[in-house]
Amino acid sequence: MRRRTVVVKSRRIAWMLRKEGYRIIKIAPDRFRPQFNIFIFQNEPGLGKSLKKYIEETEEYRRVRDQKK
Repeated sequence: MRRRTVVVKSRRIAWMLRKEGYRIIKIAPDRFRPQFNIFIFQNEPGLGKSLKKYIEETEEYRRVRDQKK
C-alpha cells in the first residue's frame, strides 16, 4: 500500500523539492528535536525519484568532501 504523505527533515531538500514543483502540505516541529521542523509533502508520482536523487547527491557531496580532509 502506498503512503499518502512523505516526511522530509532536511530544509534544503524540502526547498529543492518545492522548487521542482512539489507542494508542502504542512510544516510541523520535529517530535524528537523540537528546535527543527519537518516538511510534509503529498506523495505524488515522481516525488520518490526526486527525493532519492537529492539524497544521493548529498551523500556523494559528503563523500568527496570527507576524502579531501
